[in-house]
Amino acid sequence: MRKRTLLTLIAASVLLVLSACGGTDSVAEDKSDGTTDKPEVGLNEITLDDMITKKDNNEAFYVLIYDAKKEYVKNTKLLEAYDKALKNKDMTAFYVNLNTLDDEKRQKVDVMREEYSNRISGHNPFEDGGIAVVHEGQFNSAFAYQGSAWNLNTIIGDANTESNTFSDDDLYNAVEKEIQYNIDYINDQEIELTY
Repeated sequence: MRKRTLLTLIAASVLLVLSACGGTDSVAEDKSDGTTDKPEVGLNEITLDDMITKKDNNEAFYVLIYDAKKEYVKNTKLLEAYDKALKNKDMTAFYVNLNTLDDEKRQKVDVMREEYSNRISGHNPFEDGGIAVVHEGQFNSAFAYQGSAWNLNTIIGDANTESNTFSDDDLYNAVEKEIQYNIDYINDQEIELTY
């Protein structure tokens, strides 16, 4: 009986010592700001504040911006289609749904939307939805650069039926075309992404 108690105490002591050694105080382990993790290939969620911080730090990255109810996003398989298409091109992008933001964050978006509209005509990712290229502290649209139109927010609403998703050939092809526009844009502008 004493041997069993002694072995249990020794085992518990070893486990306590091992668990105490497991943590560190390094910034890499502290992920409270959400900016220390390297995003994976495909689609990665980002908060509006983290997106703004990355922009203000002059980082260069892709971000999918859209404004749709969560149920529409789920029903249309929007995120799955973008994730698949991005992975096929070995690309990394963030995404943010403006529909889920509170009033304070929506005001921040309104300021960014207005700044964008005053700077560039054409496709506005804050109003129309779609992938934006963020570099040199600004949001840029490959559609505006190409002189093309894309209204993702409207398409999400229209596709929200039982028989229509972004996995269907026509919508998936449009997603692939959008991604190619963005690849062409960063290549033409010689932008080096900073993931």
